[in-house]
Amino acid sequence: MIMLMSLKRRFYLSRALFFALCLILGCQSTSEQQSQAEEQRRVANPRAPKFLIQAQDALSYRAFAAALALTDSAEHYAPQLADVFFLRGVIHTEMRRYDLAEAAYQKVLALDPFYKGAWLNLGSVALRAGESRKALQCYQKEMANYPGAAALHQMGRVYAKLGKPDSARFVYEQALKSDSAFTTAYLRLAELYKEEGELDQALKYARRGLQLEPDNLNYQYFIGALLVSRGDLPEAVAQLENVVRKRPWHYWANYNLGQAFVRMNRPAEGKSYLAKAESLQVELKNIQDWENLVENNPDQLMLWVNYGEALRRAGRWEEAREAFQVALSIEPRFMALENNLANLYILTGDTAKAIFHYESIVARAPMLTEAWLNLGVAHANAKHFEQARAAWENALKQAPEDSTVKVYLAKLPKQP
Repeated sequence: MIMLMSLKRRFYLSRALFFALCLILGCQSTSEQQSQAEEQRRVANPRAPKFLIQAQDALSYRAFAAALALTDSAEHYAPQLADVFFLRGVIHTEMRRYDLAEAAYQKVLALDPFYKGAWLNLGSVALRAGESRKALQCYQKEMANYPGAAALHQMGRVYAKLGKPDSARFVYEQALKSDSAFTTAYLRLAELYKEEGELDQALKYARRGLQLEPDNLNYQYFIGALLVSRGDLPEAVAQLENVVRKRPWHYWANYNLGQAFVRMNRPAEGKSYLAKAESLQVELKNIQDWENLVENNPDQLMLWVNYGEALRRAGRWEEAREAFQVALSIEPRFMALENNLANLYILTGDTAKAIFHYESIVARAPMLTEAWLNLGVAHANAKHFEQARAAWENALKQAPEDSTVKVYLAKLPKQP
Protein backbone atom coordinates (compact mmCIF):
# COMPACT_ATOMS: atom_id res chain seq x y z
CA MET A 1 0.00 0.00 0.00
CA ILE A 2 1.33 3.44 -0.88
CA MET A 3 1.55 6.17 1.73
CA LEU A 4 -0.08 9.48 0.87
CA MET A 5 2.18 12.17 -0.61
CA SER A 6 5.36 10.33 0.38
CA LEU A 7 6.45 8.67 -2.89
CA LYS A 8 7.57 10.07 -5.87
CA ARG A 9 15.53 1.16 -25.39
CA ARG A 10 18.04 2.66 -28.50
CA PHE A 11 16.60 2.16 -31.74
CA TYR A 12 15.75 4.62 -34.51
CA LEU A 13 12.09 5.48 -33.99
CA SER A 14 10.96 8.90 -35.12
CA ARG A 15 10.41 8.34 -38.85
CA ALA A 16 7.19 6.34 -38.52
CA LEU A 17 5.44 9.15 -36.66
CA PHE A 18 6.87 11.71 -39.10
CA PHE A 19 5.36 9.94 -42.09
CA ALA A 20 2.09 9.40 -40.26
CA LEU A 21 1.91 13.17 -39.92
CA CYS A 22 2.88 13.54 -43.59
CA LEU A 23 -0.07 11.41 -44.55
CA ILE A 24 -2.40 13.70 -42.64
CA LEU A 25 -0.83 17.05 -43.47
CA GLY A 26 0.78 16.32 -46.83
CA CYS A 27 4.55 16.20 -47.53
CA GLN A 28 6.55 16.49 -50.74
CA SER A 29 8.81 13.68 -51.96
CA THR A 30 12.50 14.54 -51.73
CA SER A 31 14.06 11.66 -53.69
CA GLU A 32 13.27 10.07 -57.02
CA GLN A 33 14.52 6.76 -55.61
CA GLN A 34 11.76 6.88 -53.02
CA SER A 35 8.99 7.97 -55.35
CA GLN A 36 7.17 4.64 -55.23
CA ALA A 37 7.21 4.55 -51.43
CA GLU A 38 6.10 8.17 -51.27
CA GLU A 39 3.25 7.37 -53.65
CA GLN A 40 2.12 4.64 -51.26
CA ARG A 41 2.01 7.22 -48.49
CA ARG A 42 0.14 9.70 -50.65
CA VAL A 43 -2.62 7.30 -51.64
CA ALA A 44 -2.89 5.47 -48.30
CA ASN A 45 -6.22 5.44 -46.54
CA PRO A 46 -6.11 8.37 -44.07
CA ARG A 47 -7.18 6.07 -41.26
CA ALA A 48 -3.80 4.33 -41.39
CA PRO A 49 -1.66 7.25 -40.15
CA LYS A 50 -4.13 7.95 -37.36
CA PHE A 51 -3.71 4.37 -36.15
CA LEU A 52 0.07 4.77 -36.41
CA ILE A 53 0.01 7.87 -34.24
CA GLN A 54 -2.14 6.03 -31.69
CA ALA A 55 0.27 3.08 -31.84
CA GLN A 56 3.22 5.33 -31.14
CA ASP A 57 1.33 6.93 -28.25
CA ALA A 58 0.66 3.44 -26.86
CA LEU A 59 4.33 2.60 -27.25
CA SER A 60 5.28 5.72 -25.30
CA TYR A 61 3.21 4.26 -22.44
CA ARG A 62 4.90 0.90 -23.03
CA ALA A 63 1.46 -0.57 -23.78
CA PHE A 64 3.00 -3.05 -26.20
CA ALA A 65 -0.06 -5.20 -26.86
CA ALA A 66 -2.18 -2.15 -27.67
CA ALA A 67 0.57 -0.72 -29.87
CA LEU A 68 0.80 -3.94 -31.88
CA ALA A 69 -2.98 -4.12 -32.25
CA LEU A 70 -3.01 -0.57 -33.58
CA THR A 71 -0.32 -1.40 -36.16
CA ASP A 72 -2.55 -4.29 -37.24
CA SER A 73 -5.36 -1.78 -37.77
CA ALA A 74 -3.06 0.49 -39.75
CA GLU A 75 -1.95 -2.44 -41.91
CA HIS A 76 -5.59 -3.30 -42.63
CA TYR A 77 -6.07 0.11 -44.25
CA ALA A 78 -2.59 0.43 -45.79
CA PRO A 79 -1.01 -3.00 -46.31
CA GLN A 80 1.78 -1.62 -48.53
CA LEU A 81 2.82 1.18 -46.18
CA ALA A 82 6.38 0.61 -44.96
CA ASP A 83 5.88 2.84 -41.90
CA VAL A 84 3.49 0.28 -40.41
CA PHE A 85 6.09 -2.47 -40.44
CA PHE A 86 8.86 -0.20 -39.24
CA LEU A 87 6.93 0.74 -36.12
CA ARG A 88 6.02 -2.91 -35.60
CA GLY A 89 9.72 -3.78 -35.76
CA VAL A 90 10.47 -1.20 -33.09
CA ILE A 91 7.75 -2.62 -30.83
CA HIS A 92 8.98 -6.20 -31.23
CA THR A 93 12.52 -5.05 -30.53
CA GLU A 94 11.43 -3.39 -27.29
CA MET A 95 9.80 -6.69 -26.33
CA ARG A 96 13.03 -8.56 -27.28
CA ARG A 97 11.23 -10.57 -29.92
CA TYR A 98 14.11 -10.25 -32.31
CA ASP A 99 12.95 -12.78 -34.90
CA LEU A 100 9.68 -10.90 -35.33
CA ALA A 101 11.51 -7.57 -35.37
CA GLU A 102 13.83 -8.79 -38.10
CA ALA A 103 10.89 -10.00 -40.20
CA ALA A 104 9.20 -6.60 -39.80
CA TYR A 105 12.29 -4.67 -40.89
CA GLN A 106 12.78 -7.00 -43.86
CA LYS A 107 9.21 -6.20 -44.88
CA VAL A 108 10.01 -2.49 -44.60
CA LEU A 109 12.96 -2.87 -46.95
CA ALA A 110 10.95 -4.94 -49.40
CA LEU A 111 8.47 -2.06 -49.61
CA ASP A 112 11.01 0.76 -49.45
CA PRO A 113 14.72 -0.16 -49.89
CA PHE A 114 15.72 3.38 -48.86
CA TYR A 115 13.74 3.62 -45.64
CA LYS A 116 15.83 5.62 -43.19
CA GLY A 117 16.70 3.65 -40.06
CA ALA A 118 15.60 0.23 -41.34
CA TRP A 119 19.10 -1.11 -42.03
CA LEU A 120 20.32 0.52 -38.82
CA ASN A 121 17.70 -1.22 -36.69
CA LEU A 122 18.14 -4.49 -38.58
CA GLY A 123 21.84 -4.34 -37.77
CA SER A 124 21.13 -3.75 -34.10
CA VAL A 125 18.87 -6.81 -34.04
CA ALA A 126 21.67 -8.88 -35.59
CA LEU A 127 24.16 -7.49 -33.07
CA ARG A 128 21.91 -8.50 -30.16
CA ALA A 129 21.75 -11.98 -31.67
CA GLY A 130 25.57 -12.17 -31.72
CA GLU A 131 25.79 -11.95 -35.53
CA SER A 132 28.46 -9.27 -35.70
CA ARG A 133 29.39 -9.55 -39.37
CA LYS A 134 25.77 -9.52 -40.45
CA ALA A 135 25.25 -6.43 -38.29
CA LEU A 136 28.24 -4.73 -39.92
CA GLN A 137 26.81 -5.34 -43.39
CA CYS A 138 23.51 -3.79 -42.31
CA TYR A 139 25.22 -0.72 -40.89
CA GLN A 140 27.27 -0.31 -44.05
CA LYS A 141 24.06 -0.36 -46.09
CA GLU A 142 22.55 2.29 -43.83
CA MET A 143 25.71 4.37 -44.31
CA ALA A 144 25.43 4.05 -48.09
CA ASN A 145 21.96 5.61 -47.99
CA TYR A 146 22.18 7.87 -44.94
CA PRO A 147 25.77 8.53 -43.80
CA GLY A 148 25.89 9.85 -40.28
CA ALA A 149 27.02 9.44 -36.69
CA ALA A 150 24.46 6.79 -35.69
CA ALA A 151 25.55 4.22 -38.29
CA LEU A 152 29.24 5.00 -37.76
CA HIS A 153 28.87 4.53 -34.02
CA GLN A 154 27.23 1.14 -34.50
CA MET A 155 29.96 0.09 -36.94
CA GLY A 156 32.49 0.98 -34.27
CA ARG A 157 30.74 -1.29 -31.79
CA VAL A 158 30.97 -4.17 -34.24
CA TYR A 159 34.67 -3.60 -34.93
CA ALA A 160 35.32 -3.53 -31.19
CA LYS A 161 33.49 -6.84 -30.78
CA LEU A 162 35.50 -8.31 -33.65
CA GLY A 163 38.76 -7.35 -31.96
CA LYS A 164 39.64 -4.54 -34.39
CA PRO A 165 40.26 -1.55 -32.09
CA ASP A 166 41.98 0.57 -34.76
CA SER A 167 38.98 0.29 -37.06
CA ALA A 168 36.62 0.94 -34.16
CA ARG A 169 38.56 4.04 -33.12
CA PHE A 170 38.59 5.36 -36.69
CA VAL A 171 34.83 5.11 -37.19
CA TYR A 172 34.07 6.53 -33.74
CA GLU A 173 36.22 9.53 -34.63
CA GLN A 174 34.39 9.81 -37.94
CA ALA A 175 31.10 9.74 -36.04
CA LEU A 176 32.26 12.69 -33.94
CA LYS A 177 33.40 14.57 -37.03
CA SER A 178 29.93 14.03 -38.42
CA ASP A 179 28.25 15.10 -35.16
CA SER A 180 30.41 16.42 -32.34
CA ALA A 181 27.43 16.24 -29.96
CA PHE A 182 26.97 12.47 -30.45
CA THR A 183 27.96 11.79 -26.86
CA THR A 184 27.91 8.00 -26.88
CA ALA A 185 30.90 7.96 -29.23
CA TYR A 186 33.03 9.75 -26.62
CA LEU A 187 32.36 6.97 -24.11
CA ARG A 188 33.12 4.27 -26.71
CA LEU A 189 36.43 5.94 -27.51
CA ALA A 190 37.22 6.29 -23.81
CA GLU A 191 36.55 2.57 -23.30
CA LEU A 192 38.85 1.66 -26.18
CA TYR A 193 41.70 3.77 -24.85
CA LYS A 194 41.23 2.37 -21.35
CA GLU A 195 41.44 -1.20 -22.67
CA GLU A 196 44.72 -0.27 -24.39
CA GLY A 197 46.12 1.25 -21.18
CA GLU A 198 46.06 4.83 -22.49
CA LEU A 199 44.36 6.27 -19.43
CA ASP A 200 45.04 9.93 -20.20
CA GLN A 201 43.34 9.62 -23.59
CA ALA A 202 40.48 7.65 -22.05
CA LEU A 203 39.96 10.35 -19.45
CA LYS A 204 40.10 13.12 -22.07
CA TYR A 205 37.28 11.62 -24.14
CA ALA A 206 35.20 10.74 -21.10
CA ARG A 207 35.45 14.30 -19.82
CA ARG A 208 34.32 15.64 -23.20
CA GLY A 209 31.26 13.45 -23.07
CA LEU A 210 30.49 14.50 -19.50
CA GLN A 211 30.76 18.17 -20.48
CA LEU A 212 27.98 17.59 -23.00
CA GLU A 213 25.88 15.49 -20.59
CA PRO A 214 26.87 16.56 -17.05
CA ASP A 215 24.16 14.43 -15.43
CA ASN A 216 25.08 11.22 -17.29
CA LEU A 217 25.78 8.63 -14.60
CA ASN A 218 27.53 6.29 -17.05
CA TYR A 219 30.16 8.95 -17.69
CA GLN A 220 30.42 9.76 -13.99
CA TYR A 221 31.00 6.11 -13.12
CA PHE A 222 33.53 5.61 -15.92
CA ILE A 223 35.51 8.70 -14.89
CA GLY A 224 35.35 7.76 -11.22
CA ALA A 225 36.58 4.22 -11.82
CA LEU A 226 39.31 5.51 -14.14
CA LEU A 227 40.48 8.03 -11.55
CA VAL A 228 40.74 5.24 -8.97
CA SER A 229 43.03 3.39 -11.39
CA ARG A 230 45.14 6.53 -11.79
CA GLY A 231 45.25 7.25 -8.08
CA ASP A 232 43.34 10.54 -8.34
CA LEU A 233 41.24 9.58 -5.36
CA PRO A 234 39.44 12.73 -4.08
CA GLU A 235 37.92 13.45 -7.50
CA ALA A 236 37.15 9.76 -7.96
CA VAL A 237 35.21 9.76 -4.70
CA ALA A 238 33.21 12.82 -5.75
CA GLN A 239 32.15 11.15 -9.01
CA LEU A 240 31.42 7.74 -7.51
CA GLU A 241 29.49 9.05 -4.52
CA ASN A 242 27.08 10.75 -6.89
CA VAL A 243 26.59 7.50 -8.82
CA VAL A 244 26.00 5.50 -5.63
CA ARG A 245 23.59 8.14 -4.35
CA LYS A 246 21.43 7.79 -7.44
CA ARG A 247 22.09 4.11 -8.17
CA PRO A 248 22.68 2.46 -4.80
CA TRP A 249 22.40 -0.93 -6.50
CA HIS A 250 25.45 -0.28 -8.74
CA TYR A 251 27.93 -3.02 -7.78
CA TRP A 252 31.02 -1.59 -9.48
CA ALA A 253 30.45 1.96 -8.23
CA ASN A 254 30.25 0.67 -4.64
CA TYR A 255 33.31 -1.51 -5.14
CA ASN A 256 35.47 1.26 -6.62
CA LEU A 257 34.30 3.75 -4.01
CA GLY A 258 35.28 1.29 -1.29
CA GLN A 259 38.71 0.83 -2.88
CA ALA A 260 39.19 4.59 -3.09
CA PHE A 261 38.40 5.12 0.60
CA VAL A 262 40.71 2.29 1.66
CA ARG A 263 43.55 3.81 -0.35
CA MET A 264 42.80 7.23 1.19
CA ASN A 265 43.31 5.67 4.63
CA ARG A 266 39.64 5.89 5.48
CA PRO A 267 39.15 2.18 6.23
CA ALA A 268 35.76 2.35 7.95
CA GLU A 269 34.10 3.98 4.94
CA GLY A 270 36.01 1.74 2.56
CA LYS A 271 34.91 -1.44 4.32
CA SER A 272 31.31 -0.24 4.36
CA TYR A 273 31.17 0.22 0.59
CA LEU A 274 33.10 -2.98 -0.09
CA ALA A 275 30.66 -4.90 2.12
CA LYS A 276 27.76 -3.32 0.20
CA ALA A 277 29.37 -4.36 -3.08
CA GLU A 278 29.77 -7.91 -1.83
CA SER A 279 26.11 -8.04 -0.83
CA LEU A 280 25.13 -6.78 -4.28
CA GLN A 281 27.07 -9.52 -6.07
CA VAL A 282 24.48 -12.24 -5.50
CA GLU A 283 21.67 -9.88 -6.42
CA LEU A 284 23.45 -8.85 -9.61
CA LYS A 285 24.03 -12.47 -10.60
CA ASN A 286 20.35 -13.24 -9.99
CA ILE A 287 19.27 -10.34 -12.21
CA GLN A 288 21.68 -11.36 -14.96
CA ASP A 289 20.36 -14.93 -14.86
CA TRP A 290 16.74 -13.76 -15.26
CA GLU A 291 17.77 -11.37 -18.01
CA ASN A 292 19.41 -14.18 -19.96
CA LEU A 293 16.25 -16.24 -19.58
CA VAL A 294 13.96 -13.52 -20.94
CA GLU A 295 16.37 -12.83 -23.81
CA ASN A 296 16.09 -16.47 -24.85
CA ASN A 297 12.40 -16.91 -24.00
CA PRO A 298 10.73 -13.53 -24.62
CA ASP A 299 7.19 -14.96 -24.73
CA GLN A 300 7.29 -16.54 -21.25
CA LEU A 301 5.11 -14.47 -18.92
CA MET A 302 6.49 -15.60 -15.56
CA LEU A 303 10.10 -15.15 -16.64
CA TRP A 304 9.36 -11.47 -17.22
CA VAL A 305 7.50 -11.23 -13.92
CA ASN A 306 10.40 -12.82 -12.03
CA TYR A 307 12.91 -10.63 -13.84
CA GLY A 308 10.90 -7.55 -12.94
CA GLU A 309 10.62 -8.66 -9.31
CA ALA A 310 14.39 -9.16 -9.11
CA LEU A 311 14.93 -5.66 -10.47
CA ARG A 312 12.31 -4.19 -8.13
CA ARG A 313 13.92 -5.79 -5.06
CA ALA A 314 17.24 -4.30 -6.13
CA GLY A 315 15.70 -0.83 -6.31
CA ARG A 316 16.12 -0.68 -10.08
CA TRP A 317 12.59 0.63 -10.49
CA GLU A 318 12.71 1.95 -14.04
CA GLU A 319 14.11 -1.34 -15.35
CA ALA A 320 11.54 -3.26 -13.31
CA ARG A 321 8.82 -1.18 -14.95
CA GLU A 322 10.08 -2.15 -18.38
CA ALA A 323 10.00 -5.84 -17.47
CA PHE A 324 6.49 -5.63 -16.00
CA GLN A 325 5.26 -3.78 -19.08
CA VAL A 326 6.43 -6.59 -21.33
CA ALA A 327 4.81 -9.14 -19.02
CA LEU A 328 1.57 -7.17 -19.12
CA SER A 329 1.63 -7.17 -22.92
CA ILE A 330 1.72 -10.97 -22.79
CA GLU A 331 -1.18 -11.15 -20.31
CA PRO A 332 -3.10 -7.84 -20.24
CA ARG A 333 -5.65 -9.19 -17.72
CA PHE A 334 -3.00 -9.67 -15.01
CA MET A 335 -4.40 -6.99 -12.70
CA ALA A 336 -2.09 -7.67 -9.76
CA LEU A 337 0.86 -7.09 -12.08
CA GLU A 338 -0.68 -3.91 -13.49
CA ASN A 339 -1.17 -2.66 -9.93
CA ASN A 340 2.52 -3.33 -9.18
CA LEU A 341 3.45 -1.51 -12.38
CA ALA A 342 1.33 1.50 -11.44
CA ASN A 343 2.96 1.51 -7.99
CA LEU A 344 6.37 1.70 -9.66
CA TYR A 345 5.23 4.67 -11.71
CA ILE A 346 4.33 6.40 -8.45
CA LEU A 347 7.75 5.57 -7.00
CA THR A 348 9.52 7.02 -10.04
CA GLY A 349 7.39 10.17 -10.04
CA ASP A 350 5.33 9.51 -13.17
CA THR A 351 1.85 10.09 -11.79
CA ALA A 352 0.22 10.42 -15.23
CA LYS A 353 1.12 6.86 -16.18
CA ALA A 354 0.27 5.60 -12.70
CA ILE A 355 -3.20 7.12 -13.01
CA PHE A 356 -3.58 5.56 -16.48
CA HIS A 357 -2.96 2.08 -15.07
CA TYR A 358 -5.00 2.48 -11.87
CA GLU A 359 -7.96 3.71 -13.94
CA SER A 360 -7.54 0.67 -16.19
CA ILE A 361 -7.75 -1.58 -13.13
CA VAL A 362 -10.82 0.02 -11.51
CA ALA A 363 -12.63 0.07 -14.85
CA ARG A 364 -12.31 -3.71 -15.00
CA ALA A 365 -12.56 -4.48 -11.28
CA PRO A 366 -14.40 -1.69 -9.42
CA MET A 367 -14.52 -3.85 -6.27
CA LEU A 368 -10.74 -3.60 -5.70
CA THR A 369 -10.36 -1.25 -2.75
CA GLU A 370 -6.57 -1.04 -3.01
CA ALA A 371 -6.74 0.10 -6.64
CA TRP A 372 -9.13 2.92 -5.71
CA LEU A 373 -6.88 3.80 -2.78
CA ASN A 374 -3.78 3.96 -4.96
CA LEU A 375 -5.60 5.90 -7.67
CA GLY A 376 -6.43 8.48 -5.03
CA VAL A 377 -2.78 8.62 -3.96
CA ALA A 378 -1.69 9.23 -7.54
CA HIS A 379 -4.23 12.02 -7.98
CA ALA A 380 -3.29 13.57 -4.63
CA ASN A 381 0.41 13.55 -5.53
CA ALA A 382 -0.53 15.34 -8.76
CA LYS A 383 -2.61 17.82 -6.71
CA HIS A 384 -5.81 16.61 -8.40
CA PHE A 385 -7.59 16.80 -5.07
CA GLU A 386 -11.17 16.41 -6.26
CA GLN A 387 -10.26 13.33 -8.30
CA ALA A 388 -8.44 11.97 -5.25
CA ARG A 389 -11.53 12.54 -3.11
CA ALA A 390 -13.71 10.72 -5.64
CA ALA A 391 -11.33 7.77 -5.77
CA TRP A 392 -11.16 7.42 -1.99
CA GLU A 393 -14.91 7.75 -1.65
CA ASN A 394 -15.20 4.85 -4.08
CA ALA A 395 -12.71 2.94 -1.94
CA LEU A 396 -14.91 3.54 1.11
CA LYS A 397 -17.92 2.18 -0.75
CA GLN A 398 -16.03 -1.11 -1.05
CA ALA A 399 -14.54 -1.02 2.46
CA PRO A 400 -16.54 1.35 4.70
CA GLU A 401 -14.37 0.66 7.77
CA ASP A 402 -10.99 1.16 6.11
CA SER A 403 -9.17 3.52 8.49
CA THR A 404 -6.38 4.32 6.00
CA VAL A 405 -8.85 5.70 3.45
CA LYS A 406 -10.51 7.77 6.15
CA VAL A 407 -7.16 9.25 7.19
CA TYR A 408 -6.33 10.11 3.58
CA LEU A 409 -9.67 11.80 3.07
CA ALA A 410 -9.21 13.82 6.25
CA LYS A 411 -5.85 15.10 5.01
CA LEU A 412 -7.25 16.49 1.77
CA PRO A 413 -7.58 20.28 1.52
CA LYS A 414 -11.08 21.46 2.30
CA GLN A 415 -13.27 22.42 -0.64
CA PRO A 416 -13.82 26.18 -0.99
